[in-house]
Amino acid sequence: RNLRKEYGEITAVDGLNLSMYNGQITALLGHNGAGKTTTLNMLIGATQPTSGSATIAGRDICKDVNEIRKDIGICLQHDCLFPQLTVREHLQFFSRLKGLYKKEARSDAEAQVDQSMRDVALFDKCNTLAKHLSGGMKRKLSVAIAFCGGSQVVLLDEPTSGMVRAI
Repeated sequence: RNLRKEYGEITAVDGLNLSMYNGQITALLGHNGAGKTTTLNMLIGATQPTSGSATIAGRDICKDVNEIRKDIGICLQHDCLFPQLTVREHLQFFSRLKGLYKKEARSDAEAQVDQSMRDVALFDKCNTLAKHLSGGMKRKLSVAIAFCGGSQVVLLDEPTSGMVRAI
């Protein structure tokens, strides 16, 4: 409600009011510099709003950020991958961070990792190092990471960037 972010004299987000609902997809559209990434950064606790408030699954983004992060998945605008890890190792690592291997039997957790790779059409690349993936495949992996580990809320910042080749 009335979310605002200022950087000195520049207002990146100006009084944003938005409701997103469970089970629905909401897209933020706008030109470069419109404040989409800044909004996502405030929602995940990467930056504090100048004013206003927001809640995710009933939790305040300023007070409950650690609890929010347990249930949220994020695909950043730029890939944050480890070049020496394989596709499978990335998903295992981030699923472990999200507590999947503590919540589920190892075989069930591994089945979810396998399904994540299938969901983004990377199962055949499961043992490929990230540094050997194409740009589009890296984006697919970043999307899969956002969904891994049972994320209840998923935020995607330009998830298709690099997936479509210009003609």
